Amino acid sequence: MAEAPRTERHPVGPLADLPADRCRTVAGGRAIVARMEGSVVAYQGTCLHQQSPLGGGITKDGVLTCPMHFWRYDLETGGKLGEPARQLQSYPVTVIDGEVFVDLPPPPAVTSMRDFLLGVARGEIDPERQ
Repeated sequence: MAEAPRTERHPVGPLADLPADRCRTVAGGRAIVARMEGSVVAYQGTCLHQQSPLGGGITKDGVLTCPMHFWRYDLETGGKLGEPARQLQSYPVTVIDGEVFVDLPPPPAVTSMRDFLLGVARGEIDPERQ
């Protein structure tokens, strides 16, 4: 029997504090969370176009708009509008007692000092755990 992929639970904060019109970054920008008509969704933190950060992107009428180049995604599916086969990676969201959590896979293995330093700067790597 295959093992389930390992994930790490990341706190987002109180559900009441999530803005209705913007997405919030999680885990140093590895993911974003957004409110969507009574639920919360989480997707990868970078746009499919040039890997621009999605943090701070505008959410309106079930659509997330990238703040850099205005690519638009359906918040329900993660699909790019006009090209639904192009999908943002989605992540499970849990709400416990009004607190939001996102389960993410561990960050990729560091292969160079540059990657390590960038990971520390982005908050993706805890240098004390290395």
